[in-house]
Amino acid sequence: MKATTCILLSGLAGICASASTIEPKYRISPIDGSKIALPTKEQLAFQDKEIGVLIHFDISTYLKIDGCNDVPNYVPNPSLFDPTLLNTDAWMDSIIALGAKYATLVAKHNCGFTSWPSQVVFQNINNQTVPYNYTIAQSPVRGENVVESFVKSAEKYGIGHGFYYSLTVNNYLNVQDSDVRWNAWAPGQVNITNSTYDQIVYDQLSELWGNYGNLTEIWFDGGYSSSQKERVETLLQETQPQAVVFNACETNGTCLTANSIRWIGTETGQAPEENWSTGVTNDGGDPGSPYFCPAECDTTLQTDDRWFFGIDQPLRSIEEMVDVYHESVGRNCLLELDLTPDRSGLIPASYAARYKQLGDFIRSCYATSISEHAEHSSTQTGEYSIKLGYPTAIDRIVLMEDQSNGQVIRSYQVFAKIVDSQDANGTFAVPFNLVSNGTSIGHKKIDIFEKAITVTEVFVNTTYVDTPKWRQVSLHLCDRLAANGTSIEED
Repeated sequence: MKATTCILLSGLAGICASASTIEPKYRISPIDGSKIALPTKEQLAFQDKEIGVLIHFDISTYLKIDGCNDVPNYVPNPSLFDPTLLNTDAWMDSIIALGAKYATLVAKHNCGFTSWPSQVVFQNINNQTVPYNYTIAQSPVRGENVVESFVKSAEKYGIGHGFYYSLTVNNYLNVQDSDVRWNAWAPGQVNITNSTYDQIVYDQLSELWGNYGNLTEIWFDGGYSSSQKERVETLLQETQPQAVVFNACETNGTCLTANSIRWIGTETGQAPEENWSTGVTNDGGDPGSPYFCPAECDTTLQTDDRWFFGIDQPLRSIEEMVDVYHESVGRNCLLELDLTPDRSGLIPASYAARYKQLGDFIRSCYATSISEHAEHSSTQTGEYSIKLGYPTAIDRIVLMEDQSNGQVIRSYQVFAKIVDSQDANGTFAVPFNLVSNGTSIGHKKIDIFEKAITVTEVFVNTTYVDTPKWRQVSLHLCDRLAANGTSIEED
């Protein structure tokens, strides 16, 4: 058990920290004494982005299989990597059309191939100093640097940029689960020791984190090993302290950074209905956790959980992707959708159309609110009211909590005065009816009603561990046929 110290600020509220690598910051509820985890400004800013992309483009783009996962002896020949029409500006067109605000590039996946010309040198098992010769510099497009081009394009278009780098697997170096496999080496693999591998990881992260500006997000797929942790944490604080880090926490609460982001536990893009901004486990989180750690929902546009481009791989329907949006962003989870350039280096036309379709739906549904000019009011006891000037049709409500002092709402109920057009156009006294309810709101919760209703007033009631502050509550009427998956045509 970790020792915990608290500095009381006033009454029962205080800032507390436990003795771990990165100490969680929280305060004590003045109502029930529970812990209220406090966010960093970087975490809140990241949640505001809501949608990002995870760009899978490297040697695996040219394979029939989806990368080098679970085939530890496979080292694809770097001559395969030959994107003849590579244009990272064109990637940004799809990112913007989707409405994404950040992009994270897979700079090194499990094959070990780096899409930048890494200058790292190391000693092999025979104590010979050798270069890391499994990079874009050994491919037909030597002289190119995908990482650099991507960063320049992202900065040009105002998109936050970041990098994915797998620390635990590298087929080129015969590493699985952060350990060198000593039993055999396959053609193309280089023999090294575990300590050398950790040094290579450190040196390549130093290249990525030290040469390409301030990163929005850093991705650790599969986490990191205990032997890598201390140096990686130090490097992170020295070079990219502002970046949010995916998979930065272990389930025991040991974290590399206070700007941690957790995995939701599935690659379908669906968060649990009850999804909190706090907790470090790969699920819906924990409202009582001292760690503020928002969830990110990563998923693919291609079917069958395919991340790298696959020839003739079907795409998920626009109807399914609309559901993904509502079950991720609409459930307090960042949506990170795979962006998949093909073997030419461009986004295929059908993929670009699907990204735009999803972005168009989101904009048409949520860019403006029916309740924008209505009378809004809130109380000191967590209630929120919207009074409309006339009977108005709606089919959903968007709730946003101000989490700057922690996520404090624990449940809510939405009531509406529903007008029956058959009864004197609603001129009589109309009672409130329960139209939706739930637990976690956090950054954003979207409740879609079973059918459109005509209302004159909407009222939200809450339970909480401290007086809530609302960021925004809005009402919308969207294309129900599109939302239900029955009217948007396929390409």
